[in-house]
Amino acid sequence: SLINDILDSSKIESGKMEIVPVEYNLATLVRDLVNMISQRAQAKDLHLVVEVDRNLPKTLYGDDVRLRQVITNILTNAVKYTVTGTVWLRMKGERLGEHCNLHVEVEDTGIGIKEEDLPKLFIEYQRIEEGRNRKVEGTGLGMNITVQLLSMMNSKLEVSSVYGKGSKFYFDILQEIVDSSPMGDYQASAETAGLPGVEEFFKAPRARVLVVDDNSMNRKVFRSLIRATQIQITEAASGEEALNIVSHEKFHMIFMDHMMPGMDGIETMRRMRDNGSLGHTPIYVLTANAVTGARDEYISRGFDGFLSKPIATDQLMKALRENLPSELIQPLSEEEKQVVSSRESREHNPVPDDLPDVEGLDWSYAWLHLPEMDMLRDGVSSFYDIIGLQADRLQELYEAMLPKVGNVSSVKLTGEGSEEEDNPLTAYRIHVHGMKSAAATIGIVPLAGMAKMLEFAARDGNLKLIHSMHDIFLAEWRSYEVKLSGVFGLGYDRRDSAGGEEASSGDTELLKAMIDLLRPALEDLDVDSADDIMEKMKEYSFGPAVDELVPKLNAAVKNLDEEIAGRIMDEMLEKTV
Repeated sequence: SLINDILDSSKIESGKMEIVPVEYNLATLVRDLVNMISQRAQAKDLHLVVEVDRNLPKTLYGDDVRLRQVITNILTNAVKYTVTGTVWLRMKGERLGEHCNLHVEVEDTGIGIKEEDLPKLFIEYQRIEEGRNRKVEGTGLGMNITVQLLSMMNSKLEVSSVYGKGSKFYFDILQEIVDSSPMGDYQASAETAGLPGVEEFFKAPRARVLVVDDNSMNRKVFRSLIRATQIQITEAASGEEALNIVSHEKFHMIFMDHMMPGMDGIETMRRMRDNGSLGHTPIYVLTANAVTGARDEYISRGFDGFLSKPIATDQLMKALRENLPSELIQPLSEEEKQVVSSRESREHNPVPDDLPDVEGLDWSYAWLHLPEMDMLRDGVSSFYDIIGLQADRLQELYEAMLPKVGNVSSVKLTGEGSEEEDNPLTAYRIHVHGMKSAAATIGIVPLAGMAKMLEFAARDGNLKLIHSMHDIFLAEWRSYEVKLSGVFGLGYDRRDSAGGEEASSGDTELLKAMIDLLRPALEDLDVDSADDIMEKMKEYSFGPAVDELVPKLNAAVKNLDEEIAGRIMDEMLEKTV
């Protein structure tokens, strides 16, 4: 949170913060805010009162992410500075033609603010009564960011306060009305908000889609989001693999990650277009790059559309429906709708309460990205498998970078698409970006924050910061081999995986046979076959020297990294001689 505050402030100051309006369900927004702040309030024995007008419009159009951030900042401050008593969240609105003037206010019985201190409230890095509030966490950036975000949305934060008795923060913001039906009870409405959206789902079993992303967890989440559609999905872990695939296979749509090692998404898309074999195949870019003008920039580069990460199911379904040939799209049967409804409703359930405590891992954050136990278990397992491989690779890039740039404190980088050999920090930046995404997906937020700082340092050429953080980050990253040991059975010796039974003894011929099957599976990007072969390999013991390489091979297979997997398989065969 602290890191994001600093980065958001920097974005606003540089004019790179973008307001991105979308359709959103108001009840869901309120429910999420209440769920978030109620835990904090309960921890301090505060009473939380929510007063929301049931007649507010059901669906609005605006930047719900930034609106949520603004209200969260205000609510969090109210809880921070209230020792005993109550915090109120109130929301009402007035219809003005096709818009709703939404009035939001947060009141508390907290410490209040002296009249002379009110101006300090909106100055960045300023804390009111520092001595009195020294134990309150934060950067002093939250309210400054709130004021500036509201300004960008044509609104203004108002404050009234009585010192020693409490404060009230409030604002009015104009939002376009999409569905004027009354919202009703926000809890009940939020629980069913996704269910009418079942109609947005469809099936297209003959449709073929290519997803290109170097992060294996991202590809698995993508598969899960659209599994109800029965669409045939082919995966590629790099631009080079994607180019090879499209040279001999046809697809109805392609989703392309922007930041990938070697050939990035923009260059891959350009080469696909130049090839001429794609025809009018739509290509959508997948990116967390939400700076001003990013969408227009991607479209101007040749992409047909833009999806922000993390991917929202409704936006993905909309993109597919609008771009797949209409003759391939079929309605879901009533039975299939019930399955989708059941799954979508589960996403609104709270995170399971029987998950083990893991230092630095926020299960509720992981549940946002992986909202089913199978997905969560698979995601954590995938992360565990790549810990060593990713750390080793980052260390290699770090060591290779030093001789090229020397010991200067910073270098200036230019051009997003610079070649790695011309720009020694590019490979480092892209790799740590992938590590950030992997950690964030399974809820290890502090680790993702450190990776984010390293990514931005590499982007800006700040070698001094990289030198100071690199070893600390890698030590923390590798520590999760221990911290996650035992979670979902991770870290146990393969011989203990079946209730303590000894693994079957495998000979050289069996290992060769498995490797002979695994190599073509990786070449053909046959993900299911490759995973099946690895699961079978884990059931056998080929001797200590080979067994210790199996987790590394498993990680390379999950990442569809054919080159590294090939080297590991060669090493395994050498050790059997």
